[in-house]
Amino acid sequence: MDLQSLEAELLKLSPKEKAAITYKLLESLESDESGDIDEVWVNEAIARYYQLSDKDVVDGESVIREAKSKYK
Repeated sequence: MDLQSLEAELLKLSPKEKAAITYKLLESLESDESGDIDEVWVNEAIARYYQLSDKDVVDGESVIREAKSKYK
């Protein structure tokens, strides 16, 4: 299966299924050098909390567009 077909199939998943796959993929990238994936998620959650607290909210479309541009 090529990457484009795989992406099309993954986009058909429910949000819960997408989250589970995302977690597994991120976990698979984890190594001794990259640190603990839970720590990364906690840091991201804290950063998002402060953004929301400061009313400095970034819209989701911008975040997704930026993330996709990094991994093309």
